[in-house]
Amino acid sequence: MNCYICSNEKLSKFLDLGNHPPPLNFVSKDDLLSKQATFPLEVYFCNDCGLVQLGDAVDPNVMFKNYLYTSGVSTAFKNHLSNFAKTLVEKFSPNKNDLVIDIASNDGTLLSFFQNFGLQVLGIEPSNIADIAKENGIQTVKEFFNESVAKNILKNHGQAKIITITNAFAHIKDLDSIMNGIKLLLHENGVFVSESQYLGDIIEKLEYDTIYHEHLRYYSLRSLIKLFEIYDMEVFDCEKISSHGGSIRVYASFKGKYSKTQNIQHILDTEDKLQLLSLATYEEFASRVYKNKKNLNNLLKNTKLSGNTIVGISAPARSSTILNFCNIDNTVLDYVAEKSSLKIGKYTPGSHIEVVDDEKLVQEQPDFALLLSWHLSDSIVSKIKKDGYQGKIIVPLPEPKII
Repeated sequence: MNCYICSNEKLSKFLDLGNHPPPLNFVSKDDLLSKQATFPLEVYFCNDCGLVQLGDAVDPNVMFKNYLYTSGVSTAFKNHLSNFAKTLVEKFSPNKNDLVIDIASNDGTLLSFFQNFGLQVLGIEPSNIADIAKENGIQTVKEFFNESVAKNILKNHGQAKIITITNAFAHIKDLDSIMNGIKLLLHENGVFVSESQYLGDIIEKLEYDTIYHEHLRYYSLRSLIKLFEIYDMEVFDCEKISSHGGSIRVYASFKGKYSKTQNIQHILDTEDKLQLLSLATYEEFASRVYKNKKNLNNLLKNTKLSGNTIVGISAPARSSTILNFCNIDNTVLDYVAEKSSLKIGKYTPGSHIEVVDDEKLVQEQPDFALLLSWHLSDSIVSKIKKDGYQGKIIVPLPEPKII
C-alpha cells in the first residue's frame, strides 16, 4: 500500500475501527436476515507528506450506485452551498457565458445557486441522485469523474472558469486520473475550489465518526499543497469553514495566476502547533477514540438500566461509524428519527436500527435521544425543542454528555 499523494510506502497504521458496511447502504426490511458485506476501516499516517488515509478502498459501485444522501435535505447545508456560490461569484466575477462544473454534484443544489446568477452549469454525478438533479433542470453527466470522462466533457462543453467539489475530493481512489481530468477542464485562468473534511478538526474535536469508507483521505493543508505541486498547480488561498463539523476550503489554480494570501501560512502555522506531521499525535488520537467508546457505552448502558427509552436523532453517513464501532444496535436505540424520505422505512447499515419519520420523536416523547448529527447540535437541538420534544439529549462526541 502506498500513500495516495507522494507514493511513499512508509505508512503507519494508528487506528482500527473494525469491519463496517458502507455508511449509506441502508437495509430494507426484507433484507434484514441477509448478511451485509463489511470492509476493514483501518487508518494510516504517511510519514513523509503527512496524509492520513484508509487502508482499503471499497468498490465505488457498492457505495454510490444506490445513494441516499441529498445535499438539499439539510437546511443548514443548503444555506452553506448558497453562500458558497455567492462567495465564488463575488470573488472571481465570472461572465454570464462562463461554465461552472461541480464534480460529485449530487442533487444539483450547489449548481442551482450558480444557475440563479445566470451562469452555465454542468454537474458530474455517478449515483441515482443525478436523476433528481436532471428533473430539477440541472444538466448532469451521470458518470464517475475521471480523465476519460473529462475528455468527453471538454469536447462537448469546453473548459470551465470555476470547478468545484464539495466533500468528495477525498472519495475518488484514482487521484491521478481526477487531477488530470481537472487540469483538462480548467480554463487557464480558472479556479478549482475544493471543500474537504479538515484533518486538524478531526484530531482536535475527536471527530472519528467522519472516518468511513467514502472518505479515503483526510487532508491537512500541507498535504493538499504537496498534491497540487505534483500536478504543476498551486494553492493560492484557503479558509477554515464550519460545514460537516469542520472543513477546509482550498482555492487552487495553474501556477502564477493568482496572488497567494496570508491565510496559507496562518493555517500552516496552526498545523505545526497541532503537530500534524507527528505519528505520536495520531496514536494519542486513537487512545482518545477507544476511551470515548468506553464512556459512551457506559452512559447508554446506565441510562437503559434505569428503565429509560433511548432513540437516535438523524442518520447521516457518519452515524454508521459510531453505531457500528460502539456496538450500538436496536437493543440500545428503539429507532432513529430522520427527515430524509430516502432513509425512512429502512434500517441502519450493520446496526439494523429502524429509521422512522422524525415526527415520531415528538409524538412518542422518548426519555433520551442520542444526537448522531452532534456536529450540528446547535441548530438541531433548538429545532427539535421548538417542535415539541421534551426529553433529554445525549451528545456522543467529543465527550459523551447529557443536555
